[in-house]
Amino acid sequence: MKRVEPAEAIQNIKSGDNVFIHSACAEPQTLVEALTENKDDFTGVKLITTVPLGKCEYLEPGMKKHFTLCTFNMSPRIRDASVGERVEYIPVRSSEVPKLFNEGILPLDVALIQVSPPDEDGYYSLGISVDYTLSAALNAKIVIAEINDQMPRTFGNCRLHLSQIDYAVESSRPLISVKLTGFGKIEKKIADYVCELIPDNATLQVGIGNIPEAVLSFLPKEKDIRVHSGLITDSIISFIKERGINDTERDTNHEPLVTTTMMMGSRDLYEFVHLNPLVEIHPVEFVQDSLTIGQLNGFISINSALEIDLTGQVNAETLGGVVIGGVGGQMDFANGASRCPNGRSIVALPSTCRGESTSRIVPFLGRGSVVTIPRYDVDYVVTEYGCCRLRGKSLRERALELVNIAHPKFREWLISGHL
Repeated sequence: MKRVEPAEAIQNIKSGDNVFIHSACAEPQTLVEALTENKDDFTGVKLITTVPLGKCEYLEPGMKKHFTLCTFNMSPRIRDASVGERVEYIPVRSSEVPKLFNEGILPLDVALIQVSPPDEDGYYSLGISVDYTLSAALNAKIVIAEINDQMPRTFGNCRLHLSQIDYAVESSRPLISVKLTGFGKIEKKIADYVCELIPDNATLQVGIGNIPEAVLSFLPKEKDIRVHSGLITDSIISFIKERGINDTERDTNHEPLVTTTMMMGSRDLYEFVHLNPLVEIHPVEFVQDSLTIGQLNGFISINSALEIDLTGQVNAETLGGVVIGGVGGQMDFANGASRCPNGRSIVALPSTCRGESTSRIVPFLGRGSVVTIPRYDVDYVVTEYGCCRLRGKSLRERALELVNIAHPKFREWLISGHL
C-alpha cells in the first residue's frame, strides 16, 4: 500500500474506467472531491454505487462528458439527473450485486472506499457499510482507500488487509449523516398492529422509513428480540439500551444482538457501533441471502411499499412509471421468512398518500409500476386500519381482505367493478 495525496491517488483512474464508490453514508468524500476537482482529466468514467448521499457534484451539468452514474438504488439526490439520462439504474436484488463483480458481469477497474485506521495486525475496517463494498474491493484492479480516523471499527466480516489496498489517503472528517424524520399517528397505529405479529424470541428485519422506526420504538421491551437486517439506523441505539443488554449477556454461541450490512444515521450511531461486540456487519450476500435467513428461527420481515393491488402484488420501486427506489432486499427477506420455522413476512404501508387523495391499495398496479414482491410471496399486509393475511387465500379472498384494511372512503370504489 502506498500513501499518497488525493489528487495523486485519483490519477490511477483512466478515461472510460468503471469506478466503484463506497455506498451511502460511507462515501469517501475526500476521494470523490478530488475526482470532481480533476474532472478535466477524465472522459466517460462510469461511477458505480448505491444510494448516493454525498454532494453528487459529478452529476452537475458541466460534468456530463466526464461522468455518468450507475446505481442499484435511486435516491432523492439523483432523481433529477436520471430524467436527464445521466443516471443508469440496474434492477437487481442486493444480495446478487456481488455476483456481478465476482463473475465479471460488471467489471471494476477501480474501487474508491473508506476505512478506519488499522488494527495492530494491519487490518482496516469498512466500518458502517460493507454491503457490496467488500466484494468490489476484492474484484477491482486497483483499490484506493480513504483512511478516516472518524470511521468506526466494527466487528464481522468487514476487514481488508493493507496488502489488499493499493493506494491510501488520510483524512479526518465527519461521515455523512442522515437525520430521521420521525413518525406520526398513522405510523403509530400501523406499528401497533405489526408489534402484535412479533412473538418473543423472534429475529427482526426492518427497512428504512417512518414505519420501521415506529415499530422499533413501540416493540414491547420485555420481548427477547434479535435484529438481522440489511440496514440499521439510530433507532437501534435505543432498542439495545432500553433492554439493558451488554456483551456479557449474549448467549453461549456468542451471536451478536444485531447483524446488518449497512448503517445510515447520525454521529451518535457511528460512535455507538465502534468496537461494539453486540453489533456485527457482514457482506450483503450473507445478510440478505434467503438461505441464510431461512435458518433463523422466527424471522420476521417488515418492509413498506408504495402500492399493493387487490391480488397482493407489491410495488416498492416506481411511482408514476418513474424509478424512485430499488429492488433492495425485500424479495430476499420475504422469501427467507417463508423458508424459516415460524417466519412471517409483513408489508406495512399507510392506506393513502397525497393527503388522503390517493389509495395505496389499488385494483391493479398502474402503467409503469413494477412488481417488487410477487403475490405468491406476500404474507401479511398491515395498514392503519388493520392487518390481513394473504398466504393461502384465493384471489377473491385476497381482494376482500385488502378492501377491509383500505381507507374507508375508497372501499366502495375498490369493490365496485373489481370484485
